[in-house]
Amino acid sequence: MRSHVLLTAALLLPACKEYADQSLTPAQKQKVEAHVLSTAPKPQHEIGAIIEDQVKLIGYDIDKTEVAPGETITVTYYIEALKEPLDDNMLFVHFQGRKDDRQAWMNLDHHPVEGLMPLRQLKKGQVVKDVQKITVKPDFPGGEAKIYWGLWKGNYRLKITNADKVPHDDAGRVVVATVKVKGDPNPKPGAGLPAAAAARLRDGETVTVDGKLDEPVWARATYTDWWTPPNGKGGDAPRTRARFAWNDGFVYVGVESEDTDVWSEFTDRDSNTWEQEVIEVFIDADGDRKDYLELQVTPANVVFDAKFTSHRSDLAAARAWNMAGLQTAAAVDGTLNQRDDQDRGYVVEIGIPVAEVPGAGHPPKNGDSWRVNLFRWDWPKDDKQKAAAFSPPVVGDFHALDRFGHLRFVSETPAPTTPGSIASEAPKGETR
Repeated sequence: MRSHVLLTAALLLPACKEYADQSLTPAQKQKVEAHVLSTAPKPQHEIGAIIEDQVKLIGYDIDKTEVAPGETITVTYYIEALKEPLDDNMLFVHFQGRKDDRQAWMNLDHHPVEGLMPLRQLKKGQVVKDVQKITVKPDFPGGEAKIYWGLWKGNYRLKITNADKVPHDDAGRVVVATVKVKGDPNPKPGAGLPAAAAARLRDGETVTVDGKLDEPVWARATYTDWWTPPNGKGGDAPRTRARFAWNDGFVYVGVESEDTDVWSEFTDRDSNTWEQEVIEVFIDADGDRKDYLELQVTPANVVFDAKFTSHRSDLAAARAWNMAGLQTAAAVDGTLNQRDDQDRGYVVEIGIPVAEVPGAGHPPKNGDSWRVNLFRWDWPKDDKQKAAAFSPPVVGDFHALDRFGHLRFVSETPAPTTPGSIASEAPKGETR
């Protein structure tokens, strides 16, 4: 399991394990205490599902049972601990429409109280009030969807002990609620997700990958919107945006990050770069949700590159691959790894050889489109790690392939560059 599983209240703690222990702030402690009930709850809907010798799902509340794609449902689960100590299990929640339709499915696994209280912390007889906001993805097909609930650990799904008395399916999942999703029953995959345009280099133009973004094509390329939190709930995220350019051989990515404390101490290729500060680019060019790439570049220009043969296929095999011809640079406006000064930010520039991208037309043509996503991990001094996303995965998985946005290849993009960006003047710091 990789750092891209979102686990905390902000859904953003890096970890390579199923859960991450954390020190709670006073406000977080208050929130947890407020969600551990001292009196028996009276949910709107009683269920009484017992999951082995672990917990009982007493019931749930739900704020609505009709929702449109992009809207949010709030579901509150009431969960009682049946023994002490509980095992290190995790909650799974599946929001699912048509069977075997990946587009009509959302994985919403989590720990209770926005990730602040793993089940193992509950004492016997305690009840946790677990409030979950489910934002239906923009391209979810219209029709009937169900909310399924249960516990899992590793590759094992815990069994319902009293299955004869509670609603469940043949996969051993408790059926919590049925929801009507309004809208098109057959929307185009990726409908409603963010899109960006890549500006074509003109005859005679070239790009030098140095982190400066000062070639004419960058002035013609349009910015993405400022990236947003990966959980899809809006709010603040590290200020980050990108531009794209292309020619017959390369797709160029320029990512600009505002950052008052630029740092990354990794030096070796294919290190766990996501554990500090880094820019990540995911590419599933043909959108088949099979083979896809993950490219990461730190502010120190250290590269992680991986080629997955399927969703989260073996990490060791994926990272053993190195992209031939990959070009990268990082330019810091400030002082890299000087934690006590005030930086302005940094730029990561990447030249991606099209011939190395699975499923990509080579060379690209005007009007082609790739499915892509981009993320930034930021970790200011004396604060927690935070992330920003081009297309929020919403679920706890940066590899959510169905949430990748769109990159369109166009011959011209007339909108000018916004003045005053990080790249509008030569960076003062280190370029590698």
